[in-house]
Amino acid sequence: MPNSPQNTDGANLLQRTIEQLRSASSARPRAADVPKIPGALRFYQVTAYITGIMLLLLVGEMILKYGVGYSVYAFAPGRPLVSFVPYDPANANAALPGVDVSTGILIAHGWLYVLYLIADFRLWSLMRMSFTKFVQIALGGVVPFMSFIVEHFITRQVRTFLAENPVPEKAAEPRVEASH
Repeated sequence: MPNSPQNTDGANLLQRTIEQLRSASSARPRAADVPKIPGALRFYQVTAYITGIMLLLLVGEMILKYGVGYSVYAFAPGRPLVSFVPYDPANANAALPGVDVSTGILIAHGWLYVLYLIADFRLWSLMRMSFTKFVQIALGGVVPFMSFIVEHFITRQVRTFLAENPVPEKAAEPRVEASH
């Protein structure tokens, strides 16, 4: 069995990647951007979970289609609300009555992954992290279960940063009353 990739310190690639995800050394946000970070973090967390769930649904759909040989259809006339239809690769584009849930999951995951990348980019740019960190976060949306793991490490890193650098309170603006 081949050995996993090694660096000079002897740590394998997975250990190095997790250590880089844990590391907050690359974050150096501007003071003006600190108030925007909590909102960007929340947006990232929501998209990470949604993308992770959709990816798991997609993997299940792929196993069902290519492993077991069935596609999922909904609202097909004369069938139950949701039904399993035998998948025929020769007629994969044949129009069957009803809604192809399998294709819907595929399309939904694709667009939600784009939203995940936008959230990733926003948080990455506000935190001013290294480009390697951006790529690691982006890959979290294409490897099953990885979005949950990456989200955990990134959230911990950002919350640690925010605890050490609290979001400044908005100064109370003086009230101006209108005169007649």
